Amino acid sequence: DTIQWATWTRQLQRTADSAALAGVHALSHGDDATAGPDRDLLINSHVGIAFLSKVIEPPPTSGPYAGDTNAVRVILKIQKRLGFSSLFMANAPVITTSATATLVDTGEYCLVTLKKTGTALTIGGSSNVHMGCGAISNSTDEESVDTLGNAHNFVADPVAAAGGTPDSINGVTDLQPHHTPLPDPYAGKYSTDIDGMTCRNFNHNSMTNADGSKKPGCYNSFGGGVLSPGTYYLNGADIKLSGQERIEGTGVTIILTGDDPGTIDMTGNSSMNITAPTTGDYANMLIIQAANADPDNLSKINGDNASGYDGAIYFPKGNIEFTGSSASATKCAMVVSYTVKFSGNTNLQNDTVGCTADTTVMGQVVRLVG
Repeated sequence: DTIQWATWTRQLQRTADSAALAGVHALSHGDDATAGPDRDLLINSHVGIAFLSKVIEPPPTSGPYAGDTNAVRVILKIQKRLGFSSLFMANAPVITTSATATLVDTGEYCLVTLKKTGTALTIGGSSNVHMGCGAISNSTDEESVDTLGNAHNFVADPVAAAGGTPDSINGVTDLQPHHTPLPDPYAGKYSTDIDGMTCRNFNHNSMTNADGSKKPGCYNSFGGGVLSPGTYYLNGADIKLSGQERIEGTGVTIILTGDDPGTIDMTGNSSMNITAPTTGDYANMLIIQAANADPDNLSKINGDNASGYDGAIYFPKGNIEFTGSSASATKCAMVVSYTVKFSGNTNLQNDTVGCTADTTVMGQVVRLVG
């Protein structure tokens, strides 16, 4: 009888562990944290005894993780009489087990793709990319992260995906397939509204300072030049640079907005060297594309060795392609986009030392903690 009780205890503990993990996985995917454990208990309970009681707590009401909104606690009880021990015991012993799971920080990311299906992160061409941090795809597809050819070098630690990853990626030492999706770190935080603003063309006299630099405000068109510190709203306008055109500025946030938000299109030896503000409503935000953009929109970022992006680039419905020849295209950048692709001979060195508006997000995985 004691052997049977010990076996039931182990089986019940495994059942509680599995249910708690299922609850946190459900939470991380935006599902019901109670329904997840209930489904798991139907499938994965092998005790063979009806539960005397079943308690599912999202979040736990007691213990070290009480009130943790990422945690789920499962408490299970069973009771069944056994032949020999019942001769000496008025009541069969109650076996109780509990398990708590939560999200635990793991991995620091500065590249996040938000698309939930299909391929969201593509590494191709002979691109040479050093991210200086991790990259993660939220797509649950088995080809969530894809490589085109074998000429690339992609140095990032780790590379994770909610779905699958290739068996290997040149330059990557830590691949983490079937990772917990990373929530959009900027969702709903930044206004892109231009209602009540007067929007003017880029070369309008009222938008130019005496030294020739541009003033913050709302623009119906946009071009190269030096930007004074502040926020630049582009009403349906693209950032379109070609030849030797350049954009420079410190303490700058550019917002692509309007009924049909624009994109970035850089060709030739054009470049941007801009730094985000460190205070105010758009602290650390460099370029934001409004969430009403067409999901098919594509931005191409090229640049020469003078290019630098110090701050966050946020395109929740935008597809970004880093392309070019031998351009060092970024520095201190955080990229959160619908999809990201590295192509051509892109030489992207994301040096994260000495940043002004440095920002990264911490990835999380589901772990048993009690």
